[in-house]
Amino acid sequence: MDIGVVTNLKSRKNKKGAFHGDRLGRLVAGVGLARQTHHLDDLRGVLEEFIDVGCKYWVSDGGDGTLHWMMNVGKEALQAKGLWNNDDPFPVLVPTNGGTIDFVARKAGISGYPDSVVRSLVDAVRAGIEVPVIELDTLEVVGHRPGDEPDAPSFRRIGFAAAVGGIGQRFFSKYYEAKDPNRWTIIEVSLKAAAGQLASLGPLKELPVVPKGLREYGQFVLSGTPAAVKADGHSFHQPRFHGLHVSSLDLDFGTMRLFPYAREKGKLHMAVGHLSPMECTYKWLYLVLGKPVSAKNWVEFPGETMEVEARDGELLDPNIDGEMFYGLTKVSVRPGPKVRVPQFRPGFLMTGAARLVPR
Repeated sequence: MDIGVVTNLKSRKNKKGAFHGDRLGRLVAGVGLARQTHHLDDLRGVLEEFIDVGCKYWVSDGGDGTLHWMMNVGKEALQAKGLWNNDDPFPVLVPTNGGTIDFVARKAGISGYPDSVVRSLVDAVRAGIEVPVIELDTLEVVGHRPGDEPDAPSFRRIGFAAAVGGIGQRFFSKYYEAKDPNRWTIIEVSLKAAAGQLASLGPLKELPVVPKGLREYGQFVLSGTPAAVKADGHSFHQPRFHGLHVSSLDLDFGTMRLFPYAREKGKLHMAVGHLSPMECTYKWLYLVLGKPVSAKNWVEFPGETMEVEARDGELLDPNIDGEMFYGLTKVSVRPGPKVRVPQFRPGFLMTGAARLVPR
């Protein structure tokens, strides 16, 4: 069995009944397995089954969060079987589209929904064709919880993008409160946060027509994170940090393009900074425009390590690949293992004995 497909029934698109595993199961019949998960606890057993039957491709039928959990639960399963190799850690990982943002599939150049992605993969396997792959950089996030020994952190994750704190972390906590978050929710949260912050400044804060909830919304998203921060050996001293963002990939969300320095192989794009109250009303919107923030106390650069320690009685609640994690006292981010993903677009035609040519 060459192909293993995981359908996450709790992902946004599958909650709507868009793509369930039955159709994918028929597509992979004879060359793979298709399994559905109702809960995160189901995933370990599914991936162990894929490992045992030798699946060369792990397909994520869900959003970026599904791929994130596939990597991290897969790492645990491979380690338990003595099969983890940091230099070549996973089978080929196949992200698909139809999730909230799909930034990994976008980066890999994979278009189309899960059934067309799987159909192209099945056609290649049945024809005996090796699907071309590319390597993507990842990052590793290591964290301490209260009570952890200094040399025994209890939190470890592999991912692609992390908002350790600041605007990114608060932004996504609001983003995922939406009933149906999508790329346009990015614009909605951005405008509400900017308007709420502006309404909290100067004479505007006295205007009774501005709802209290809007002011609180802006203050929450743009309040920053108290922390001690060191990146690539350089210490940053600010009262609160609005930028604590790290990515191994340059990302295209459709309505937002971020982290251009991650294009440098082996480097992470790092954003570390503080914005004044007035700057918070507009400069962070540079992120929506796909531009690095330009501010006196804000820097963005290609780097390798970031260390963040919580301050002022607060804990760190990082967001990694859109997934929220809570209650950490310290977080360090560094380059993670490279992962392989297909370099193809669905709907390919077979020509010759070993070539895939797009229509």
